[in-house]
Amino acid sequence: MKLSTLLHLLPFALASTPPSPGLSYFGQATISVSAPFPIGPGPFGNRNIFPIAGGTFTGPLFNATIPAFGGDWGLGDPNLGNFYIDARYQLHTTNGADIYVEANGPQQPDGVLHTRVRFEAGTDKGYGWLNGIVSVGIVTPALGEEGEVAGIEIELWRLESPVVEGKGEGKGKETAGGDRW
Repeated sequence: MKLSTLLHLLPFALASTPPSPGLSYFGQATISVSAPFPIGPGPFGNRNIFPIAGGTFTGPLFNATIPAFGGDWGLGDPNLGNFYIDARYQLHTTNGADIYVEANGPQQPDGVLHTRVRFEAGTDKGYGWLNGIVSVGIVTPALGEEGEVAGIEIELWRLESPVVEGKGEGKGKETAGGDRW
């Protein structure tokens, strides 16, 4: 092989792994659910609807209640023994803003539920910045006295871009709490 052929590959050989993104703690949602409505077996597994009975969200940037409407249209596969979250609900902040939330994600092989959470907020009360974040969470079921699912807790984190010199410095939006994101 000619040296000239190898020289053009040199930049690829010297390339390093890009910096990893980080996670910052975003908050905790504690949600109570009512008895599920089983839809039953279907083409994608067994669907159960868990109506939301209410809850709270607490975090470093804002706090909110979770009104008693919305739900999780969860999908389970009895052959694989797993569950897939498909939830939609609302946050009502302490200063009166309403934020739509969608959460979905699969159960992992170790039984832990992971979720991707998307927020949709108006800009009139200072929460429009939520529309542009990427959030992930770990879901822990809360069991009732008879072993039924009585609620869930979701620990949420926000994905943060890695700091790369000369890229993205000094940018971001100010949150309702005055922090820069």
